Amino acid sequence: MVAPDIAVDLVAGVDLLCLDAGNTVIFLDHARLADLVRESTGVVVSPDVLVRTEGEAKRLAESGELHDCAWTERDRPGASAWGKMVGTIALRAGVGAEAVPAFLDLAWRRHEAKNLWCKVPDGLGEALDAMRALGPKVAIISNSEGMLDRLFRELGVIEHFDLVVDSGKVGVEKPDPRIFGVAFDRFGIGPERTLHLGDVFATDVLGARAAGCRHALIDPFGHYDGRHLDVPRVPGAVEVARAIAREKRAR
Repeated sequence: MVAPDIAVDLVAGVDLLCLDAGNTVIFLDHARLADLVRESTGVVVSPDVLVRTEGEAKRLAESGELHDCAWTERDRPGASAWGKMVGTIALRAGVGAEAVPAFLDLAWRRHEAKNLWCKVPDGLGEALDAMRALGPKVAIISNSEGMLDRLFRELGVIEHFDLVVDSGKVGVEKPDPRIFGVAFDRFGIGPERTLHLGDVFATDVLGARAAGCRHALIDPFGHYDGRHLDVPRVPGAVEVARAIAREKRAR
């Protein structure tokens, strides 16, 4: 092992580290989401409940059972997938189906003003830069709404990434392997030298598998406990970047 819970064969020879955005380099602010649920619907829900229902939504995504409804911005780039996930989180937390469209309208407006996924792990930039100094590249590969560049600038982290591939801009989403191809082509690095990290099996793991690259789940809340036991788990992007750097230095 090169670091706790990270196997050598997962990081050996990695020259391209691909990272999902949400819950990988920027985490959902469940407290803000709880405030929006209460403001829009009157339903009082704790952040812990939303952590649980987020996991339920991730698992429902595997069978295509996320809640889908008509709401004002549904047809904007990336908004449909965003609405299905956020709407399902709210629905499973006790919001009535009839109230979900108005909730999504409000949540989207607030999300545009300040992204709901905005909590950056401690040490992320330092760990990525130390790894990049040894040669590997970092690419964000995200199903998003076309606003990631702006968000990363606001959070002061964009300089730690070599490439940001936002599905809302490139027009293709995980698990379609073509979204990974954008990074492969940019750096001339093939899937056999690539590792992808993300938090959603249905998009991150299946997408990475389709693209032919190594992959691991980041699951800090235990959303996949007892499921997909063949998929490696890692503590987070910080720990993996440090492990890749150690492996490079040990050569």
